[in-house]
Formats: sequence, C-alpha cells, structure tokens
Amino acid sequence: MYKILVIAGEPSGDILGSKLIKEMKTQFQEIINLNKSHQKELVFQGIGGSKMKNEGLVCLYRVEDLSLMGITEIISSIPKIYSIISSITNYADAWKPDLIITIDSPDFCFRLVKKIRKIDKYVPIIHYVAPSVWAWRPKRAKKMSVLYDKVLAILPFEKPYFEKYGLSCDFVGHPISKENLIQDNEKNKLFNILNIDRTKRIISILPGSRQSEIKAMLPIYVELIQNLGSQFDDLQFVIPSPQSVFSYLKQKIAEYKIDVKILSESEMSVEEFNLLKLSLFQLSSIAINTSGSVSLELARAGTPMISVYKCGWFFERILKTFVKVRSANLINIILKKNVVPEFLFEKCNTLSIENSAKELLSNISLQKKQKDLFKKAIRLLSTKEQRPSEKAAKISLKYLNEEILKI
Repeated sequence: MYKILVIAGEPSGDILGSKLIKEMKTQFQEIINLNKSHQKELVFQGIGGSKMKNEGLVCLYRVEDLSLMGITEIISSIPKIYSIISSITNYADAWKPDLIITIDSPDFCFRLVKKIRKIDKYVPIIHYVAPSVWAWRPKRAKKMSVLYDKVLAILPFEKPYFEKYGLSCDFVGHPISKENLIQDNEKNKLFNILNIDRTKRIISILPGSRQSEIKAMLPIYVELIQNLGSQFDDLQFVIPSPQSVFSYLKQKIAEYKIDVKILSESEMSVEEFNLLKLSLFQLSSIAINTSGSVSLELARAGTPMISVYKCGWFFERILKTFVKVRSANLINIILKKNVVPEFLFEKCNTLSIENSAKELLSNISLQKKQKDLFKKAIRLLSTKEQRPSEKAAKISLKYLNEEILKI
C-alpha cells in the first residue's frame, strides 16, 4: 500500500485534487496491469471536498473548514486553523505517508509542511499550483526550496523563479487550456433559463467572487450598466454568481433597481452552473470583469473583455508597495503586452470604463484582435496533448521511488 497525503484548502483545489487523484489511480492501474505480480494499491487521505472524496480520498478535514472570507472571519478562525495544522502533523507522524501533495492555498500549506518537515525530513513533498512569486512575496520561492521536492506550475513563465533556488519545478499546463467549449445547440439552454431576448447583445458583468470585492466594485458596475443601458437599447447585462455571494448580490441588485439577469449557482449543480457560465461567456459580445482568474475563462471562451479593479485605500497602498507587476490581467502578463484594457485603482472610474466598453462594442476589428491573441495565450498555457492532471500525476507517481513506477 502506498500512502499519499493530499491537502487542498479551497474549492478550486478540490477540483484539481479530484482530477489528480483520478489520474494517479488510472496510471497506477496501467502499471499494475503490466506487472501482474505487483499487488500494492494507492490510498489517499487528507483534506479535500466532495469531489476529492468521490475519487476515494479519506477526508480528515473538509475543504470548507479552511475556505475563509474576510479579515474578521480569518482572525476569528486562527485557533481552528492552527489546530488543524497540529492535528494533520500528528497524523502524518503516525500514518507515515509515502508522498505528500499540497494543492494551492500556500499560506496554509506552507505552515503545515514546515511543521511536518520537523518530524520527517525525507518524505517527498510536492506542491501543485505555484504561488505567484512573480507578482509579490518573491521570497516564498526561497522558503519553499527547503520544504518541497517539487513544484508543479500551471503558468508557463513560473519555472525559473523556483529553479533559481534549486527547487525542481515543472510546468504541467493550466486546466483552462483543455476546457471543452460549448456547442451551439447547448448554448440555447442559457436563453431559456434566463429568459433572454435573443435579439439583444449580452454583456457579462463579473464583479468578483468575494463579498468584499463586490462591495467595492458594484457601485461602479451599477453606474456603468445604467449609462450603457440608456445609450443602447439592445444590451442585456448578465452576472454569473457563485453560491457564496448570491444572496448579497441579489439584495444589492434589488436595491439599485437595475435591469440585470443573475445566473445563480445556488439554483443548480456546480457542474451545470459551470457549463452555463461558459455558454454565457461564449454568447457575450463583451465582458467587464474584476481582475482575477476569470480572465482566463473568458479568454478560453473567446470573449472580448475589459478588466477593472478598485479596493480600499489601505489595501491599495499594500498592493502598490509589494506587487511587482504592472498588469493585473493574466492574459496581458502571459503575452507581455496590453491586449486587454485595464482600469486599476485611481483609473477605475465609470467614464473611462464606459468609453472603453463602447469602443470595444462597436469595433469588430478590435474584438477580433483580442480573440486571436486569446488563442495564442491559451496555447501557451497548454502542454501539447497531455492534460495537466495527466502530467501532474505522472510526475507525482515517480516520487514513490519504486522500480515499478519508473514510467
């Protein structure tokens, strides 16, 4: 029996972890089939969500125990978090895993691994999804070099930042690069569910996935929707809302009394929501998004976009002091050029965004230019024909250090 401790601290990590576990089991079974005398099996335990559990993970803690939002919630949960770290460390000491894999959630995972390293200096430990040391807190790469044996990166330019300190790093590809697009007949579901007039142009509005982001950005989006709506009679604004912020968003939209459709995750399964959200992006003329990972989803769907971001004065000072990149949009960072218009901090005002939106809506050649460059960016996020989980699993299995696993 090979014992593998897997730690995922966020819902996104649960998705990555479930695909990784599934692929590891598949590849391991192929090895077993070639070596009939080999009777060992893979056993996964650790922290995960429903998706990892469905793939066979024995959950010592749930991912929900670590998914925190807002500084108040984080501060009040510090004792609980450190209790979980201590508990998992003690469990690792007793269970003695053959391999440890941490997924994203660097602040939690690094603290945990630091404690585990004090009791076991030799167990191989892999971190899946490199922290953004290229953007801020670059010293994390050096600290990781004494804790980890391998980093699996999902962005193509991250490898040198870790190898600089002697930490082995492989680019395995970003999951979005292998995301299947929605066929035309499937897109029609969105029109029916939201009762959208098919003659109107759809604009996706993405104010953020956290209540704090929505609170900061929504007044700008509301004014933008009102201004564009008064100038164009053929626009339909749609906001896809994660379950965690739906009640808050619905309340605020009702208070502002604006004409916006909300695609809510709370009214369907996660899988159905993600498919409908992708349909929405593919059907949208343009999207206006609060800067974040959703820009890659929009690029995969080929949706022309504008990125915006604003926060409180104190946090803005912190970001400007420590963040080392000028762009917040990953497409611009990957391509090293200003493909997507960005309005950040003091530049994030309704008039500037409105003028950019009107230009993008009316300029077909500008839309095409963005779409063509999005395809290039998505290709850079891919590793040929291999899925990210396939490559990550192949690398991870090798750390079990058995002749049978030298694939």
